[in-house]
Amino acid sequence: MTNPTLMAVFAHPDDEAFGTGGTLSRYAAEGCDVFVVTATRGEAGQIAEPGLATSANLPYVRERELRCACQQYSARPPYFLDYLDGQLTVVHQGQAVGKLVRLIRQLKPDVLITFGPDGIYGHYDHIAVHRWATIAYDLAAEPDYFPDLEPSEPHRIKKLYYRVSSQEGLDARRQNGQRPAVMMDGVPFPFVGLPLAQITTVIDVGDFVDAKLAGILCHATQIGRNNRYVETPDEVVSDPWFRQETFSLAHTTLAWPVGVETDLFAGLR
Repeated sequence: MTNPTLMAVFAHPDDEAFGTGGTLSRYAAEGCDVFVVTATRGEAGQIAEPGLATSANLPYVRERELRCACQQYSARPPYFLDYLDGQLTVVHQGQAVGKLVRLIRQLKPDVLITFGPDGIYGHYDHIAVHRWATIAYDLAAEPDYFPDLEPSEPHRIKKLYYRVSSQEGLDARRQNGQRPAVMMDGVPFPFVGLPLAQITTVIDVGDFVDAKLAGILCHATQIGRNNRYVETPDEVVSDPWFRQETFSLAHTTLAWPVGVETDLFAGLR
């Protein structure tokens, strides 16, 4: 028998850290095979501290940071789709889907995690990866699509989840009345939240906050050295919103769950 397998598909190194790092750690600890796939190496990102990288070596540094984070989660080494950061809307979309179909057929995940249609805060790379992963979820199971790939044997994933933020958690993080947001091109893009009443799945990661925090700290070029994760880690890991991660079940081959799920593999083990 093979181990239960979880695949997480994101756009950049560190996309996995804040909202799924605890979940990845939990399932790795439970004996699942955990794989992280990222479309880019985050080479267009800002460098939080100039001494940590240069624009020339940033893709290599951020690859190293993601490998560090996966080790902290006890996940398998990450896979890279080898696209350029910030360019995902202009690449060949069919080829991108094909790359994910090939990985799905190779790794045979039972559960797939990716971004929802809002891309967390509307990042166009995130939205592109959402589309690729959602389409690949369907096409990987269809023998008529990508029959020349190796491996070509179709694989049907049992459950597809979108990583989502709870509106209540976002409200708790307001500062000076302002919604949490990410600055892109000089403009704040607010995080998109769902009310807890609309969230299908809440994962308790309280036993894995240390691994989650360690994974976040691996992404030093993104967060720098002067931040709350470094300066007040006890406060971070005690935050109830840090100790749970939220998902929306998008598709399943199983019966639709009744009530709120507490396990991504519910019905599979």
